[in-house]
Amino acid sequence: MSLDTADIPQADQLWDVARVPEAIARGRHSTEEIAAYIGMKVPRQGHYYTQAARILGLVTEGGPGEAPQLTTLGRSFVRSNRVEQRTFLRRLLLQREPTRSIITRLRACDGLDRQGLAEALQQLAPLAASTAGRRAHTIVAWLCAVDLARWQDDRLVYTGPAFVGAAEVQPGAPASDTGPRGNLVSPA
Repeated sequence: MSLDTADIPQADQLWDVARVPEAIARGRHSTEEIAAYIGMKVPRQGHYYTQAARILGLVTEGGPGEAPQLTTLGRSFVRSNRVEQRTFLRRLLLQREPTRSIITRLRACDGLDRQGLAEALQQLAPLAASTAGRRAHTIVAWLCAVDLARWQDDRLVYTGPAFVGAAEVQPGAPASDTGPRGNLVSPA
């Protein structure tokens, strides 16, 4: 798989990324306005956070001179409460790239150290080693923010819902995470 470097997020605070659709819904469309709405962000970060919301499928970035718009998912996300938004974010991280591939790797390798995470991102996109390390930090922050992963013995390990029907089942995962056919139902 080959992603563009712009498809690897660089906005560390997942809950600030979640505020981008809210900003757009309230009429803030420029990177400066989005950065100000999120709070304590410079305009460049407004771009990074909008790009991260695009990676998650919550917004579409317009072309040059066009304002970002909410996707159908983004409109639904904005109407949701914080608990529902957490569930949305968990599902999106499980389903969308690059986090989907990182989660798959975490599960297959029983966790990854910082170097392994950076190398996994370099396999997904043409990133320099230093950039991959910084972007790996973002992925870690996102996964930990919604309890899909945690650090254990200097390795990031997957702690999300079990996938029944897969080769292994994660111990301690609530039964409500999977349906009768092993499909992910509600990773709350």
